[in-house]
Amino acid sequence: MVGSFGNRENAERLASTLRRQGYPVHLEVSGELTRVWVGPYSSQARARAIANTLSQYQPQVTRTAAREPEVPQAEPAPSASRFLQVGAFRSAQSAQAVVETVRQAGYPVELVEEGGLVKVRVGPLDDAPAAAAALRARGLEVLEVR
Repeated sequence: MVGSFGNRENAERLASTLRRQGYPVHLEVSGELTRVWVGPYSSQARARAIANTLSQYQPQVTRTAAREPEVPQAEPAPSASRFLQVGAFRSAQSAQAVVETVRQAGYPVELVEEGGLVKVRVGPLDDAPAAAAALRARGLEVLEVR
């Protein structure tokens, strides 16, 4: 985590700055705060190396669990809390046009570094089929991911 803000606009400003620099960034709302996260990275060593490049923000390197709930719930609806992938790019900067298209459609979006690529993920979504249709209508290729 590189920042925690009471004003969401400040969090979005930092996230935008970091994305322009090529970092995979996502925002997390926690109560009254919006947190700015960089990552995830495939290893703790990689995360620490990236944290060193971001030392001016006094980053906290943490290991986070997968986004699935810790306690199993009753069988969810088929599309509950699903993610869609709408692109994979060599850099966060290359992904920005797709990110803006998703934001304009009104969906939450995040960048995830995986396998040497920056992947554009949409979600979590309660109604993935409807979101997929809306994003396809905007010209995006859509793949459901777990």
